[in-house]
Amino acid sequence: MRAVVLAGGVGRRLRPHTLTIPKPLVPIDGIPILHIILTQLQSAGFTHVSLSLGHQAHMIEASFGGNRWADLELDFFLEEEPLGTAGPLALLPPFEDSTLVMNADLLTDIDFADLITRHKKSEAAATVALSRQHIDIAHGVVELDEDHRVTDFREKPRLSFLVSGGIYVLEPTLRRLLPTRGRDDMPALLDRARDEGERIEGHVIEGDWHDIGTPEQLNRATAAFRADRVRYLGRRAAAELGAGTGAFQEVGSG
Repeated sequence: MRAVVLAGGVGRRLRPHTLTIPKPLVPIDGIPILHIILTQLQSAGFTHVSLSLGHQAHMIEASFGGNRWADLELDFFLEEEPLGTAGPLALLPPFEDSTLVMNADLLTDIDFADLITRHKKSEAAATVALSRQHIDIAHGVVELDEDHRVTDFREKPRLSFLVSGGIYVLEPTLRRLLPTRGRDDMPALLDRARDEGERIEGHVIEGDWHDIGTPEQLNRATAAFRADRVRYLGRRAAAELGAGTGAFQEVGSG
């Protein structure tokens, strides 16, 4: 199986962590987030990962020491300018099968193999992994009708909604909808697919999902990972990390 990891972001919101290292190498409890992701992909049965790089690409490429890492075949593609979350796919050779595409700033315990299996069974052109999020409102929420009569009053409700988890499975047929050059984002690509009658499936992540886009989010992800590495890595990889072995390299946070 093949995956594409989008690792070209600058990470301005994550400063000061990204002042000296690129965002995909920011460590989660001592392990670069990108290395965690690739370990998960390898454990799920992926054999080939393409990395789309931009900011400080040389540091990311050097962290793997070549084109083989943890039994994965790697290749690297350079974005000369920021291309968004879909534009980098035009740099890659055409897909031959269903391909996982994901951002490099996520900590999740999603079952990637199950995601691929469910996507194939759905016969959709694309599947979007979704995370259920909640916001607690600190005030009473009031709704009015057109005559200003109160129709609903909820004291400090919790609002729930689904957000894109930054993880997608795409069919090769979607390549025809990519621009040949320039920036393109995944929501726009999937909107074009829907406009052409393609089915876009949603898969709700039942487990854990963390975006590490800010220092606060990074701290929450680090606490979750530190509390239960086995949940994210499996017993074997977690044990190798505990013994200081394996393919990982610790990167300082700067």
